[in-house]
Amino acid sequence: MMELPPLTKEQISKVILSNAPPSQLFEILSQYESDACLMYAGSGSAETGAGDPEMLCLYYSGFFFAHLLTKQIPEARALTQRMPETLKNHDPSLQNCLNLLRAIWQNEHGLVYQILRGLPWPETLQPLVQRYENFFQDQTLIAVSTSYEAIRPALAAGYLGLDIQAAEKGDQTIIQKFSDCGWTWNPETQLLYPSPITVPPTDSQPSRGIRETMAMLGNR
Repeated sequence: MMELPPLTKEQISKVILSNAPPSQLFEILSQYESDACLMYAGSGSAETGAGDPEMLCLYYSGFFFAHLLTKQIPEARALTQRMPETLKNHDPSLQNCLNLLRAIWQNEHGLVYQILRGLPWPETLQPLVQRYENFFQDQTLIAVSTSYEAIRPALAAGYLGLDIQAAEKGDQTIIQKFSDCGWTWNPETQLLYPSPITVPPTDSQPSRGIRETMAMLGNR
């Protein structure tokens, strides 16, 4: 295995912004965890950013999102328990991560979107936050499409982070978005009838069709 560059803020930023596949992102960041622990304990050198809380918080936040993007929710929870308590209790980004994990764990879809969209995230981390929002929408769309035979527009909108009030009023723009996903709208029953969406088990990324669909759904 090729030796990675030292753990620095610049290196972590480069990895986070690289748009690497989730599995690769996770693999790279996982190799830095022991270094991060040593640095927090004061065993690193000044050249590698020892004791730099901003760098360490960026690292742990990025590694947390790498867990989410690879659908390792229990492992993400375990990571939060390994994070240094001082950082975890005082850094806003790590607090956001803890709140996000709680919302995901409790299947609070609306709260997940609120945290991702409404809470402040460091500029370097924002592309990864947006990437996870897209991923979460993709996975939710697939789950809803295969779990419901019929669903009210407001409930479907809540799952996907769309305007619930507009959906309740039968907003045709929102209805059309679901129709474009292959769903059927019945104006008499006021129900949407999902069409199952699946991806191959070996596909680590949503299909191009789903990505385009969710990009459309994200135009709010």
